[in-house]
Amino acid sequence: MIKRFHGIDRHKSLSKVSILNREGIEEKLLTVIGNLKHYIQNLGPEDAFAIETGIGCFYWATIIESRGAKCFIVDPYRFRIIKDSWKKTDKNDCRNIAKALWVYLITGEFGLPEVYKPAKEIIELRKLFSQYRNINKYLNMLKNNIQSVLLDDGIALTSKDKKLLLSKETGEKFLKLLDISDASRISIKVSLDILCNVSEQKEIITREIMRAGVPFEDKVKLLISIKGITPLSALAFLADVGDIKRFKSVRKMNSYLGLVPKVKESANKGKNCHINKASRYLTRTILTQSLIQAIDASPYFRNSYEDTKYRRGAGRARIGLIRKICDIMRKMLLDNELFKYVKMPLYIKKVKYFDKLIKEFEEERKSA
Repeated sequence: MIKRFHGIDRHKSLSKVSILNREGIEEKLLTVIGNLKHYIQNLGPEDAFAIETGIGCFYWATIIESRGAKCFIVDPYRFRIIKDSWKKTDKNDCRNIAKALWVYLITGEFGLPEVYKPAKEIIELRKLFSQYRNINKYLNMLKNNIQSVLLDDGIALTSKDKKLLLSKETGEKFLKLLDISDASRISIKVSLDILCNVSEQKEIITREIMRAGVPFEDKVKLLISIKGITPLSALAFLADVGDIKRFKSVRKMNSYLGLVPKVKESANKGKNCHINKASRYLTRTILTQSLIQAIDASPYFRNSYEDTKYRRGAGRARIGLIRKICDIMRKMLLDNELFKYVKMPLYIKKVKYFDKLIKEFEEERKSA
């Protein structure tokens, strides 16, 4: 039986903790300075814990649950007691969390806006994809910087020339041919050197993503039967959704992935707005890069994309197609079936590539 209810407002250097007894009365209000591990060591099966989402929340939840205590991760953006609080302090926040936890577990009057706690393998994948996304942003920044320096000297490169300049093999030679100032040449040379180094790091992190994706081998091999879906994009989808069975409907999954437009309603009149960007957007970002191939994966994709593009524009057509691809990937995972319009020669090639990587990882593990 749970006898103590802990609500915590966690920060980097200190945390406030409110502890309620079974009658809902506050027994203690603590200020935990520094590491929480010492405090958590005193927890047991008689304790229930609630913390807000944030960096490290899954880590602390795992440690708390290892002590036999229950842990709930609360979304503060959907927790109106905190979101709409008139006097928002750390002390009030932890007390509100503890009180809400007590009400939920004792009286059951209302639920907690819990956040999904993914498996350890999913957490590891998400960490790696976070670095992958940051590297991509940095690469784009460097490329834009090179382009802006060239434009300052009145040079607008064609797509072919851009490839030559940004290539590791031809970049320096092509740079010498450009009629630009010394300052511009030095600036571009530095950016190209950094670009080359960051690109190498991107290859490393991509390989580590593949390594972390080995436990999902069967699911990856299902998803890559769709043309345009690579092992990387398949793992991005799996990292985002986690347990596919937790979504009761396709719309709930698409809403979680940020593929459903927000709706504003007033006086019984509704209006669809832009897609909700306050969501997981990894799948949306990576699938956008492979849409050209995915459009040709089936007549259904092609016809749907062209029709939406004609009626509502290319932007909505892209989001619509990504939504359909995610719908089909969900069904494939639930039914454990390959894509209906699988192009077998291409599929076999992708499976062989993934099998080769898995074999390399296994050999590296044995030799380590």
